[in-house]
This record gives sequence, C-alpha cells and structure tokens, in this order.
Amino acid sequence: MRYHRRLKTLTEPIDHDLDAILTAMSSEELRDFIRDTLNRLDVETRAALLDQLTSKAARGKTGWKPAGPPPALVDEIQSYIEARRRAGYADPREFDDYLRQGTKAFLADDHSSTRAIFKALLAPVADAEVDLGQHEMVDEVLTIDIYACAAQYLVAVYTTTSLDERAEALWEAIETIRGVSTPLEPLREMERAATGPLPELDSFLPLWMARIEREPTAQNDWESNRDRWLREAALRFEGVSGLARIARQSRRPESLRAWCSTLADRAQWSEALRAYQESAKIVEKGSFWQGDFLDGAALSAREPGRRDVTTRLEAAWRGAPSLVRLVRWLGTDCPKAATLSKRVANATKTCPATAGRQLGLLRILAGDFTDAADLLAKAPGLGWSSDDHPGHLLFPAFSGILAKGMKAKLNERLYDTLRVRSQEVYGPNSDWEDIPGEKQKPKLVTPTVAELVGLSALKKPVDTKSRKAMLDAMSITAEKRIEGVTGHQRRRHYGHAAMLAVCCFELGSIAGTEPTISKWFTKLRQQYSRYPAFRKYLDEILAQIDVRK
Repeated sequence: MRYHRRLKTLTEPIDHDLDAILTAMSSEELRDFIRDTLNRLDVETRAALLDQLTSKAARGKTGWKPAGPPPALVDEIQSYIEARRRAGYADPREFDDYLRQGTKAFLADDHSSTRAIFKALLAPVADAEVDLGQHEMVDEVLTIDIYACAAQYLVAVYTTTSLDERAEALWEAIETIRGVSTPLEPLREMERAATGPLPELDSFLPLWMARIEREPTAQNDWESNRDRWLREAALRFEGVSGLARIARQSRRPESLRAWCSTLADRAQWSEALRAYQESAKIVEKGSFWQGDFLDGAALSAREPGRRDVTTRLEAAWRGAPSLVRLVRWLGTDCPKAATLSKRVANATKTCPATAGRQLGLLRILAGDFTDAADLLAKAPGLGWSSDDHPGHLLFPAFSGILAKGMKAKLNERLYDTLRVRSQEVYGPNSDWEDIPGEKQKPKLVTPTVAELVGLSALKKPVDTKSRKAMLDAMSITAEKRIEGVTGHQRRRHYGHAAMLAVCCFELGSIAGTEPTISKWFTKLRQQYSRYPAFRKYLDEILAQIDVRK
C-alpha cells in the first residue's frame, strides 16, 4: 500500500541554532540550498514541499501570484475526466497534475477556473465513478493534499456565487465532495484555505444558518454534520449565547459540551460553572456525560480560586464513579493522613459493589489488607482491562507494600499502573500531555495511585495474618492469570502472567516460605511446559531476580 507522505511538524527541539543559521545566510545562499535540497528529495516529498512553498509565496507580502491556467485547460480537464469516467479508472499521477493546476488557479485568484477544475475532478472520485487505484483513502495514491483542494473548491464556490444563492451553492458543493472530504467546520476550513478574508461573511452567516436548519436533525444523541455546522455558524453570528440556545433546545451532550467548553476556553469561569452545572442536570444521571460536566464544574471552580473545589470533585465522583475521579477527590490538596482516612471512609459507604479497582483502592488506603486480598483472589484470570477488575491495582500495590517491608527489589514493570496518571478521553478532566506549540489549557490533574498511597497512614509493617492473605491471593491470581491467557492463546499477555508468577516466587522466598513457594513454582513450570512461549518469558524474568534465602 502506497501512502501519501505528509510533512510533519517537528515536536522535539533541534540541536542547532536554526535562527542564527538562517540569519547568517544570504538570500541567494538560502535559495541555492533550497534548490539543492529539493533535487535530493524523492518525488512525493519534493511535490509536497513545492506545494507548500508555492502557497507560502502566494500568501506573502510581495503580492506574487503563480501564473493562472490557460483558457483551454478547463475544457481539457473536462474531456479528460469524461474519458476516465467511461473507463472507470484514472492514473493517479495524471490526476495529481490536474489537481495541482486547480490549486495554481486558486492561488492566482482565478476562482472561476478553480471551481470548474475541482468540480470536474473531485465529483467523480467522490461518487466512486473514477478509481485511482487506492486501497482505502484517496490520499494514499496522491502527492497533493486533496483535503486542501477540497477546501479551495469550497472557497471558489463561495466567492463566485451571489450572496442570495451562496448558502445553497455551498451546501451542494459540500455534498459534491462528501466522498472525498467532509469539513467539520466549513467556515474555519475555508478561511484557512483562502488567501484573504471571505467576502460578505457577516451577511452570509444568517443565510447559512437558515439553510442548515432546513435539514432535519438526528433523533438520537449522536450528532450529525448538520449540528456541528449550525453551532459553528451560531457562534460566529450570535456568540456564546447562540451555543447556549442550541444546547438548551437540542439537549444533546455534544452541543452542551460545545457551549461549556467555549466558555472555559475563554476563561469565563463564572459563566462556565453555571453552564456545566446546568448541563449536568440535563444529561442522563450517572452517565459519562454527567461525570464530564461535573468535572468541568470542578475545574471552573478551581480556576478562579473558589473554596468548594473538593466538594465539587466529590460530587463528580458520586455522580459518575470512576477510579480517576476517586483518586482525584481523595488526593485533592495533598491531604493529611487523617483527612484522607475520613474521605476513604465516606467513599467506602457508597462505592459501587462492582467497581473492583475502586473498592480495592479504598480497602488498601483503609489498611483492610485481608478484605482487599479476598477481593483480588475472587477476581477472574481474564478481563484485567476492565475497570471492574482489581488486578492491575491490587497486585502491584500488594507487591510494593510487601517488598517495602521485606526490602525486596521486584521487577519495576509491576508498578507501571500505579505510577501513570489516569486519563479520561474527553473534557477538562483530561491529563493528556500538552501539544508542543499550542497554548496549554487548564485541566484537573490526577495524582497517581502510588502518590495517594504515600499520603495515607500506611506506615507500620504489615502483620503476619495480612501478609499471608496477600501472598496467598497473589498466588491464586497468578495461577488464574496464567490459566486464562494460555487457555485462550492470549500471547500478548504471556509476559505479564509470567511476571506475576515470578513476583510471587520472589516475595514468598524472601518471606520465609521457601519450601512451599518453590514447590508451587516448580509445579507451575511443569504444568505449562507445553507452552514454550510462556516458559521463555518465565525463564527470562526469573533470571533477572536475586532471591536471598
């Protein structure tokens, strides 16, 4: 499969002082360097870079524009595409060249030719009348950015249509290219493609909104392009009040979130707080969306320095319980051990009975190791990726607590799930890493489970009864895990299952149960001797430990 190579922005710092180097070079030296570099590139990369250079030059301050297409080109392209439509196939290299002519016409401000060229080329590809040889996406076989071509086509339609007919023409143009590119925000994408401001935009917006509203809206919570486009236009024409109006009318989660997020992005925290609170009452109780809006309310309270942040974080967890929200609430403001214990006690009373990881964490923080061990021992061997399974939390937590008392050094990978910062997919509660070059947005930061355990009162060594219960539960868990992954040929998890078994062996050996744990481990190796891939992991991990007898 041949994929289109796109020039990517560097996200890591460059070793050289680029600004100083560019400043030291004369204009002619830079031109020579660019020419030499372009000649060394492969065809696809060279074409993509030349496209960007042409666009940059056409938008520069000098007023330079590329030469427009000859008058006969449009007729030539229309004849070409008719022949290709009858054949059902077009050479992607020829198609590339003609698309590039459309872009040149656009940069030369010949929007009439641009409109005719792109409509002739994009429509049959979008309707699958002409195949370019791609396996899935059209850009696999093209060197030009076809999505940029689509945006330029929309701009050309916009500028070459009278105001009273423009909304309908733009809608039909979007429909024409739907099989190639569907804009999420047509106005924004056209502005990015245009070489100047879109003419008569203020007068166009109410007409565009009226055209969009003629289309039926979906009858479920899933929003359509129609809904997104209407929000974009309403925000431009009415401001945030337009988003609020649409959100209240539709009661759709996505529309509610767009309203709230816009206020948060503008740091209008008082208004955002009210919007998040209102939205949380509209959506389904206990749903993902309600939790998301309650998180947003907590963020909107924290940013201006309100004193009820902890209360709102607790409300977010109670509204839509998850491990992320539980850890965030319990660890707010790095509480003292006594304060944390009170929060744990309150949370334990209402924690869902099926929330295995949350219950496991609460029992650990409360020092109820025997009950936590019972929870781990009863968990199935498969399904560790489920939030209801306590394995990824309790097994490494037990390992760390026991190893600390025994001064053992276990495989560091055991603790990975305790050290990572939990992530939610959407909303202000995300702990995603910031994108280089983009403005950082306020967010609710979640402490790690390891950090939370460090704040607790778990200072004393584990008593003998609890230690035995934890070790027994870990052995049972390792056996179930091995049985599950080998029985269902889950080869990707063989290494993890082997690590659990070796951890049990190492802890048991150090704890003074050498005969018992050695017998258990030997039996395990013999039982799964017909699984060479699993045995390989077992032997490799075993060779890394140093058991002190």
